[in-house]
This record gives sequence, structure tokens and C-alpha cells, in this order.
Amino acid sequence: MPELSERVKSTFASPFRKFLPLAQEAKARGTKVIHLNIGQPDFLMPKGSLDGIAEDYLKFIPYGDAEGQMPLRKSWCEYYKKFGVSLSAEELMITSGASEAIYFTLMSIADPGDEIIVPEPFYANYNGFCQMAGVEIVSLFSSIEDGFPIPDIEAFEKAISPRTKAILLSNPNNPSGKVYSLDMLNSLADLVKRHNLFLLVDEAYSEFVYEGFEFNSALTLTGLEHNVVVIDSISKRFNACGVRVGAISSRNTDLLHHVARYARLRLSPPMLGQTFATHALKLPDEYHVHLREDFAERRATILRRLDQLENVLYHAPEGAFYLFVKLPIDDSDKFCAWLLTDFSFQGKTVMLSPGTGFYATPGKGKDEVRIAYILEKDALDEAMDCLANALTTYPGLRLNPSYSLV
Repeated sequence: MPELSERVKSTFASPFRKFLPLAQEAKARGTKVIHLNIGQPDFLMPKGSLDGIAEDYLKFIPYGDAEGQMPLRKSWCEYYKKFGVSLSAEELMITSGASEAIYFTLMSIADPGDEIIVPEPFYANYNGFCQMAGVEIVSLFSSIEDGFPIPDIEAFEKAISPRTKAILLSNPNNPSGKVYSLDMLNSLADLVKRHNLFLLVDEAYSEFVYEGFEFNSALTLTGLEHNVVVIDSISKRFNACGVRVGAISSRNTDLLHHVARYARLRLSPPMLGQTFATHALKLPDEYHVHLREDFAERRATILRRLDQLENVLYHAPEGAFYLFVKLPIDDSDKFCAWLLTDFSFQGKTVMLSPGTGFYATPGKGKDEVRIAYILEKDALDEAMDCLANALTTYPGLRLNPSYSLV
């Protein structure tokens, strides 16, 4: 048999999906699997978002522009005004989801062996994108015991080397739910400008901010026309993950011009998805107002249930719809697999994401999991019933965990 590449054999395994075969086997055995492993909410897409798609493509579905269709680019720029962002359509490029946007950006700003500074825990697939691009992650660790504090500017400064090309953030953060204040963003702006770096900010969860916290887009920062790149996506804000439509926004049009070289190689983003996104972005904001209210209730449900468990540590999320939780377990990968292979409670089990994939630092996340509170409250209660029972029966329990609850 011909030999496969070492690159593909060592590819990062996504913590959201690597246990899906085990989940399918559990379902085949008749166990109900409650999925809190991935950011796929159960809320409905907004009414009217599919209007016009059939009429637009009655005869055939053509290729589109590599940079994305101009009506969508204009709609997205108009949508950004709600966040105080003024952007022209030439400063926004459509991609096949935020994943492609991140990968294309990395490939355009860094060569193999270059470095990207990323506060951890971070969106797990950053590991995979950087590996594919040959880029090294320099991580800045923040602990759950301290509430996942955003690293101070001195920590970022110390991490910069001659090979550093960018600082990469997600705001709000996936998985911790931290939201970057405007003061912190301004401090990072001064830093990247001083060191001539890019500031890459993944803003896919901008609509999901709670309890008085405020989202500030990096595109509102002044004096950084050549430094700031924002990654965005339709997926989360309209529960349309499968349309695979994302965007790269930057006033550095030279960067976008070069990113377009990669975009032309894949010909065009999905045309049906772009039509959906064009309609959705024009819909009234009341949809997201109700959505935030619903997610605030889901958040309250999951926090209430976690408070009832012993030896469990978490920091209440300020944004997005995830919780990173420290559990009294020996190994989060083993625990998440065990939930699917050997455990059920009243015919049900819960699927979670092991914490190890959200770090670049070896050994971190061994007793942590990410919970996506993306289901309605009754389903969340069912899932937490399963977790509570699992934490009394799992063979690898650590009855005297080394951390102290705060």
C-alpha cells in the first residue's frame, strides 16, 4: 500500500468531532446522545432568510466572484454599522466559512516556521489551521482558577520574537467566554503597531454578550489600517453553520489583494450560502435581541446546575455560548470517550469536548471539558442529569482534586 504523508498522519484531531464515531455507536445501541460538544444551536433561522434563493437560481447555479458577490459584501458592511464600524465593500472578502478565512489569512501573512501569539485556551481548530500553514503557536496560558484573565501587555511583549507575525484572538472567546474590553484592545493596538505585527481577531460571536459586558470590534480601533484583520462568519449569528459563509475584513487592501490569489484557486464561495447571507444580514435586529435573551436563560440554567455539583470549577462566561469547566477526573479525553462507550443514565448520555484540544501547551486541559449550552433548557437539564450521575460513577474520578474552588 502506498505510504501516506507524515503531515496528514500527524494532523490535529478536532475535539468537537473526533468522538463522533463513538456517538454513532451509542445511538445504534439505543442510547440517546445529547450533543453539547459543538456550537450547533437548536434555535430557528430567522424568518425570511431563505426568501428569493429559488428565484435566483431557477436554471443553474454558476460560479461566483472569487472575492464574493458584491451584494453580500455591501450587506455585510451595512450590518457592521450596528457595531460602529465603517467599511467599504472593497475592504471585505467572502470566504467559505470562517475556517477558510483564518487559513487563507495565515497563509498570507506568515511563512513556515513563523510564529503567532495566541492566548489559551483558544478555539481548538486554531491548532489545526496553524499546523496546516506551518505556523508555530506561541501560547499565553490563563488559568480557570484565576477566571481566565486576559494576559497583560507585558506577557504579550515578552512572547514577541523576530519570527512573530501576529497576535490572534477570539472575541468573545471560544471556549472561555471572555470578552475583551476596549482598553485591552487599545493596548494590543499600541503593541502591534509598535512591533509592526498583524492583529487577527475572530469575531464570530459578536452577537452573544451578556450581563452588561460590551462587544467592541477591532475594526473600530484607530491608526491600525494596515494591522487589523477581522475574521467573521454567518454560522453562529443565524444558526446557519452549514451554509459555509465567512468573511475577512481589513483596511489593508494589499493583504486582501494577495488573499484573493488563494480565493481564485478555489474559484468561489458557495453561491446558495451567499444568497442566504445577503438576505439574513438585512433582517431587523430584534431577532438577535430575542436570541440573546434566550441564551441568557440557557446560560443561567447551566450555571445553576453546575453550582449543584461538587468539586467542579468554572468561570461564568461573559459572551459566546460555551463554558470551560474543570472536573474531578483523571483525563478529559478518556472521560468524554467513556461517556459514549460505557455510560448511560435513564437511556441517555451527554457528548462533551475534551479540554486538551483547546491548548497548545502540552498537558493542559487534562481535567477540563467544554460544554456548549446550545440546546433548550429541558435538554440542558437532561444533559446535566447525565453529567451529575457520571461524576459519581466514572472509574477515573479524583475525589480530592488538586485545585481549590473559588
